Amino acid sequence: MSSEGVCSKQGERIVYGVVTVSSKGQISIPSDLRRDLGIKEGDQLLVLRRKDNAGLVLIKLDMMDELMRVLLEDEEFFKKVGR
Repeated sequence: MSSEGVCSKQGERIVYGVVTVSSKGQISIPSDLRRDLGIKEGDQLLVLRRKDNAGLVLIKLDMMDELMRVLLEDEEFFKKVGR
């Protein structure tokens, strides 16, 4: 794929194209993005709405699991949040 029209920041690609929502509410994740993020068939993605209602965020579920493990092991985390 050529780099023409590809938006990137410090060499890190940001825009992977445009997707269209089907009548069933489905979208296809561009193959380049799936490859770059290591998303494979059967992977689960957590779907979050952006606070500003500008769209949504997809996060690989195994990455959220890892984040939760780190938070649970950090005894100081909840003390910091509770302030």
